[in-house]
Amino acid sequence: GHWYVPGRPDRKSQVSSVNQLYASSAIANLLLVERVKTWAESCSGMVRIGPSADGATRQPARDSFVKWSDVRDDPSLNSRLKETAMKRHNRALEKLLRSYGNVPSLLLDISRNSLVFTNLSDLTMCLGMIVTDESVRVERLKNRMSPRHNSDDTGGYRDVFINLRVVNEQAHTLGAELTMCEVQLLLEDFALLKTAEGHKRYVKARNGMGN
Repeated sequence: GHWYVPGRPDRKSQVSSVNQLYASSAIANLLLVERVKTWAESCSGMVRIGPSADGATRQPARDSFVKWSDVRDDPSLNSRLKETAMKRHNRALEKLLRSYGNVPSLLLDISRNSLVFTNLSDLTMCLGMIVTDESVRVERLKNRMSPRHNSDDTGGYRDVFINLRVVNEQAHTLGAELTMCEVQLLLEDFALLKTAEGHKRYVKARNGMGN
């Protein structure tokens, strides 16, 4: 028979529309962002900021990564903060039809966040914080930093990929505690490879595989 375990998603009760999924993901994302900032503060996590607008350099403008603890208290850096946007509707619909048989509940990355680290030690510390954080519940983890991971499948790219739910009191009050979110932990060297041109190559490869 069917058993329901308290505190775990009821697989018989799934999101049935993309609009419903985006609504709950928007709420979960607002709550998750606050947890991400806490993890970054404790583990020297870095966030993406845009280029300076002072025009003092002739070098091509590009994003960079700065510790959240520095960005938080610096208005000039805070104004350049580039928070990760939720997945675009057209990409969500494309993925829904190509890969998930038009089942919205299988889309687990409408809410997406990432943290960047200069070394593996800080990344590992952050992963430990996330797994033991009572405000979230990790449902799936892919360690693409592992030597056993075939990086050819991801074009040489590596990260730690986490699907989790925010399960604190606010999430329960707002009805977002069952919504799956995505968090990526990656090293700065890999983050710097995620340029616009690199993303175009990824999209081309992804489309070629029909994903």
